Amino acid sequence: MNEGKPPLKVLFIYGTGCFGWSISLNLVSVLLNYIYLPPANAGMKNLIPDVAWLGFISIISVILFSGRVVDAIVDPLLSNLSDKSQNKLGRRIPLMRYAFIPLSIFSALMFFPLHRGQSTFNIYWLAGMQSVFYVFYGMYTIPFNALLADMGKDDRTKLNLSSAQSVGFIIGIVVASSCTAVVELITKAGWITDKLTAYQVSIAMLNLIGMSCLGVTAFLLDEKKYAAEAKSTEGVWQALKITMSNHNFRIFVLADATYFLSIAIIAAGLLYYMKSMLKLNESLGAAFMLALVVITMAFYVLVNWLGTKYSKKIMMIIAFSASAIVFSEIFFLGWFPFPPIYQAALLVLTFGVPNAFLQILPNTVIADIAHDASKKGSGNTEGMFFGMRAFFQKIGQTMGVTIFAMLITFGKDPGHDLGLRLSGIAGSVFCIIAALAYSRYKE
Repeated sequence: MNEGKPPLKVLFIYGTGCFGWSISLNLVSVLLNYIYLPPANAGMKNLIPDVAWLGFISIISVILFSGRVVDAIVDPLLSNLSDKSQNKLGRRIPLMRYAFIPLSIFSALMFFPLHRGQSTFNIYWLAGMQSVFYVFYGMYTIPFNALLADMGKDDRTKLNLSSAQSVGFIIGIVVASSCTAVVELITKAGWITDKLTAYQVSIAMLNLIGMSCLGVTAFLLDEKKYAAEAKSTEGVWQALKITMSNHNFRIFVLADATYFLSIAIIAAGLLYYMKSMLKLNESLGAAFMLALVVITMAFYVLVNWLGTKYSKKIMMIIAFSASAIVFSEIFFLGWFPFPPIYQAALLVLTFGVPNAFLQILPNTVIADIAHDASKKGSGNTEGMFFGMRAFFQKIGQTMGVTIFAMLITFGKDPGHDLGLRLSGIAGSVFCIIAALAYSRYKE
């Protein structure tokens, strides 16, 4: 039975699940390129051929993009399955319980190639593990995100749930980024001397932590108590039609996917920026990510207050634009007239504020769109709205990693880093495109 607004304990349980899948997702986002095609001074070998078709299309970019073909089929089916569920536990929780263990396992398996040196067999392994990972990732995150609309009955509740999710997500980024520090500890202590093995052990341990947190939400959140009791009767194609015919949704996912494309480019480049451009130890990445989290969370109270009083549209456009300015700094890393560690700090400090807005507001906007569609008689298709948002996010993320993989063919090593500098410009341009797209949103 629905009992109103979720208390603090429920917000914590909800945010814990996001912390879990954030670890798995960000391990893939930050480390995949770095492990399979490391820079020359990383102390590891290439695991796949470092060749490019037409001069810029790398093998890893083709692998990553091909996985979206699977998502195009699976995500709408999962969304509709969740919306139409009549399970006694609710519409969302059952799928999450099926998904949480394999999500973490396949996230780790991506980093355990068949051969420890350059091999074409590693290409097939990565393609297969990636596809299966994203199936279970969608099976967990689509119903998880739809719970925000189900439980969020007003702006304040939606902002609280979105804040809980955002806190979990960015702390997950810190934990995923700590992988490099764990590797440093393992290798310096002499427990494991091979760097690839040290990364694999660290990644497996972090995914185990993530799996435990995913299980917390899947088994401790009482969906029937706090979520709206409704189900969809629409088939997959009808629900898709309702979702994609919504003007505001189309504008939102265009801006959202473009921004995630930008973020994916920067995330894929973080370790390269530290190692190749600034010549800092990659283990410092965890400290900088922790600083980013502290700055971002410091502005959460302000975002929550502004979110109930002022235009979310204006705030998001400003945040997209500010991110564009921040990412343009990457082009000049190593060239600023002050020490490299301060250059890295500048990047973190200036991104913390817009990141706070873009962590919280988008989830509340998509919940608003889903609620508005439901009130207008378009059915209870919240899962489809969040599912299609997830699909377009993954399109954006994959395109971002793909573009980064293409750009580093122009240089990713110390003294030969043009591709890395261009990645900052690319991230900036896509943030500007996101701001322009969102200006068409009808609030």
